[in-house]
Amino acid sequence: MKAFVLMPFDTQYNQVYSQVYKPVCTGLGVECWRVDEITRPGSITKDIVEGIFDADIVIADLTSRNPNVFYELGIAHAAGNKTITTTQSIKDVPFDIANYRVIVYKQTRIGLKSLATRLSAAIDDLLRARDRTNNPVQDHILGRRPFTVRDDDLLSKHMDFYKLTRHMRSWLDRNSIRTVGDLQKIEFEKLLVSIGIGQKTITRFLSDLINNNLYHDQEKLNQFLLDHGIRIEAVKP
Repeated sequence: MKAFVLMPFDTQYNQVYSQVYKPVCTGLGVECWRVDEITRPGSITKDIVEGIFDADIVIADLTSRNPNVFYELGIAHAAGNKTITTTQSIKDVPFDIANYRVIVYKQTRIGLKSLATRLSAAIDDLLRARDRTNNPVQDHILGRRPFTVRDDDLLSKHMDFYKLTRHMRSWLDRNSIRTVGDLQKIEFEKLLVSIGIGQKTITRFLSDLINNNLYHDQEKLNQFLLDHGIRIEAVKP
């Protein structure tokens, strides 16, 4: 799992990133980074857009009404239901998104401690309900088309990652399996012998694939289940 942070590049806010955003994410097993931590040459704007689309979570700090952050937040809204918004002043939040959840905090010792607690809860809530819209763009999109499964959908949109074990989430991340399309390249035999991943975990994972129609080659999957005596109970509609 990955989190990308959007915030003003001002030294006065570095404390918030280094003492709250990054350690909270790391503590939850989520890789966290900002674009200024990328050292390779190239376009910063391109790196930001890639970071937003590659991330499972986007934390947008609207403190000081930075125009770049607002532009990037708009991209994040278009990319999916992945944003968590924070600010040091509710006055920095524009009318368009003021009725969506915003974490308001103070940059004090007690304020940052409270921010860490609330951010951790927000991340947990986001990962539990990725199919729930949390911004005006996704609200509009949901109202225009029926819910379908697409190959470029993030897995977290269709699966409850909170229920997967840490080893299972790490295995998916190591093998760059983040979308429905990525699932199609899974080698189930290698998954079965992976250290730290037991049959109970695999059964739960495969159950999600079947019950959410996420794996295209059902014949191949059914044969694997049969060969290894794995039973999957379908979820009743």
